[in-house]
Amino acid sequence: MKLLALSVTSLLASHFVFANQTIEGNYVLTTDNLHNGVIESASTQEITLLGDKSHFMAQTSAQFLSGTTAQDGNVIEFKLSNKVPSNTQYFLGNVDAQGTYSGTWFAANGNKGDWTLTALQPNTATSCRDILDAGLSQGDGVYEISTYAGDKLSVYCDMTRDGGGWTLVGSYPRLQPGGIHRIEEYGDTPETDPNNVTRLWLYKGDLSVFSDAKEQVSCSTTNCTDGYSVYGQNFTARELELVRYNWGASDRVEKMPKNSDKPSCTTSLEPGATVYEGCVGTAYLGGNVADSTVGWQGDILAPYCWVARGTYKPQSSGSAICSYGKEPNGSQWALLWMR
Repeated sequence: MKLLALSVTSLLASHFVFANQTIEGNYVLTTDNLHNGVIESASTQEITLLGDKSHFMAQTSAQFLSGTTAQDGNVIEFKLSNKVPSNTQYFLGNVDAQGTYSGTWFAANGNKGDWTLTALQPNTATSCRDILDAGLSQGDGVYEISTYAGDKLSVYCDMTRDGGGWTLVGSYPRLQPGGIHRIEEYGDTPETDPNNVTRLWLYKGDLSVFSDAKEQVSCSTTNCTDGYSVYGQNFTARELELVRYNWGASDRVEKMPKNSDKPSCTTSLEPGATVYEGCVGTAYLGGNVADSTVGWQGDILAPYCWVARGTYKPQSSGSAICSYGKEPNGSQWALLWMR
């Protein structure tokens, strides 16, 4: 088994690196001699990846490798040549959400087959932002991430709106009765369809992998186009925890007894956007937090606008309608995103 030095942009020693988006680590190149989409009777060799996505190369006493990637690292092509005797294989493929490249190889003599390029240490993403920044996004949808505890979690990623890279970390279904007092009451099964929310859930893992938050309430259409959104940027892990605690009425009252104790927010990500202290309307700033509401924002974009009822009221299910004096009526849902 020969060891090659190869460079390509993507992942670093089982973790994503964003400063230069390079990959350095040992990989296995697996090839077979039958082009049928399945690796059979394969041969393998270890390679060490280095370099950048615009051009990479490797050389040993027996082989030379050179190639490039396209579409922000999603497509790869390279050629692997034996110096003696002269023989060149041409490789073309793409990458999946776990960072494994695969595709077809062929040679001038007519030989061809399938191949994969896989990290010896599995590459892991801890958020949708990791996947996006590593150039592995396949658009909006469900991706697998790893928690700091080492667990695998299939979560929904919004890769296209508000800069992309948003992990769905909480959902309040339209038919869920009002009355969530503790975040521990939320389920542990992630919601994977933000446009048809049916699961009451909240991510309870370490939030230090995130830095931004977005809360959407009063949603009833695709992409919550009719709802209301607030944002927080460059938050500490503690500030993100407070945003999450806002989804439990008793947690909210205990940890943020006044509205001004909550993390502040903006209503857009544009530079210079107005910052709302405590993420609340000025009429409520400094007052005590009510235990009859759940959610981070309060009366910023519309009156009576929050995630859901905090006190148990089964006839008032789902997210608020964001209209003065109107109770939730089972027609709206709410979403919590982080990146």
